[in-house]
Amino acid sequence: MKKNLIWLLLLIPAISNAQTAGFQLLNIGPSAAELSLSEATVATPFGATSIYSNPALLAKADRPSISLGYTSWIDDSNNLFGGINLVRGNRAMAFAFYTSGVSGFEQRNGPGESNGDFSIQYVSIAGAYAYDFGLFAIGVTGQYLNEDVYPFRANGFAVNAGIVSSAIDERIRIGAALTNAGEMEKLDQRATELPTKFTTGVSIDVLEFVHWQSPDLPILATVMADYVIPMHPQTDELDEINPENNYFNFGLNLLISEIVEVRAGFKTSDNVRPISFGVGFIADKVRFNYALVPFNTGFGTVHSIGLTYQL
Repeated sequence: MKKNLIWLLLLIPAISNAQTAGFQLLNIGPSAAELSLSEATVATPFGATSIYSNPALLAKADRPSISLGYTSWIDDSNNLFGGINLVRGNRAMAFAFYTSGVSGFEQRNGPGESNGDFSIQYVSIAGAYAYDFGLFAIGVTGQYLNEDVYPFRANGFAVNAGIVSSAIDERIRIGAALTNAGEMEKLDQRATELPTKFTTGVSIDVLEFVHWQSPDLPILATVMADYVIPMHPQTDELDEINPENNYFNFGLNLLISEIVEVRAGFKTSDNVRPISFGVGFIADKVRFNYALVPFNTGFGTVHSIGLTYQL
């Protein structure tokens, strides 16, 4: 019963077209690395996962890679991500899927025995293209979206577009992206509103420290800061922006001896999951990431793992 109540509170906006946008899967970082930095990633490349945050970053990757991610979200829901970034020279093409689902809901027409169980499922299938011009790179993503809330089902589309520029041997990156601009078919009587937003941010390598007694143990500190502007769904009038809803995402990454990464993140306006933590391990062509995101509302703690293999 508790499970049903929690998920009805979280997912009813997707069905009833409440003031907040639905399809919140698109507001959750698909990888452990992004979650551990509180999604402060509009100027930080993470392989194929950048297809959802800033597709221009796909062209900034050093090598092609395959990424997989699994997130155990609250109340037994699961998020799955898989993607490939095919970068060659100054061009990149990427493909990915991102899904979220939970099952075990009881369906009733009235008091008494249930008619059986049903599930809720969200799916995004995306393709992207990016080009690096040297001074800056641009990229665009197209998404096919599907939501299945028994007995209702709807399809839709969304577009992401981004730009990124770097300076001082890639030590400073500045990025901007418009994400999740699109629309859904009607789910029952009304269409789910997509969480469209505009994000601009910076990633800076602020400190590289090498102790004179341990020259083989360098530490590189990188800070990230994103400014996020949620945008109202399109109506018959011009879109409006409410400044009171804008917020910052901050992230800190410590790269130790080019083998271990320690991360932390903070959201200024998210009182549900304001902080996050994570760790990463680098071994030749393989990168393993883990993120821990505590919820302060009693829903529990999110755990996420990810694996990236460089081709």
